[in-house]
Amino acid sequence: MIDAYEEFGLKRSLDLGIEEVRAAFRDRGKEEHPDGGGDSERFSKLQEASEILSHPSRRLRHWLELEGVEGSLSGAISSNLVDVFAKIGPRLQEADGLIRERKGAESQLAKAMLEGRVQACREGLEGIQESITKEIDEKIGEFGRIERGEMDGWGVARELAFLEKWQGQVRERFAELW
Repeated sequence: MIDAYEEFGLKRSLDLGIEEVRAAFRDRGKEEHPDGGGDSERFSKLQEASEILSHPSRRLRHWLELEGVEGSLSGAISSNLVDVFAKIGPRLQEADGLIRERKGAESQLAKAMLEGRVQACREGLEGIQESITKEIDEKIGEFGRIERGEMDGWGVARELAFLEKWQGQVRERFAELW
């Protein structure tokens, strides 16, 4: 297993900003990029390390593994997260239906008649995206407690993984509705 922190010479901490990871990747990437005389295998490891540290759920899992904290990503999610999904599911279904309707619309008039519903759906997806971002930020806010051993990191990692997956799904639907 690679140590993503070590790859970039970063202190092993959950409290990393995306800009800090990007800067470390830029600095090390310049040295290791194959086009600049670097080693392609080494550059690949830097890319992998960047992917790990750039996503809160992956960073947390990686940190837990490096620290030897036993646990698993399987298990129940909080009722709060179930409530979040209860809002996401119907919005995704609505978006999927509109995407199908748009693809099936054969005339410009038929497509234009859908635009009001499409706009409302996009706005709904934006609201869901804000909710997901808020939940992710709250989970990231718990990283300090996890590092101090005051909280179950694996439970937070599990919930972050769900939130990031849902965030990707909402982004995909939003993009398809443009």
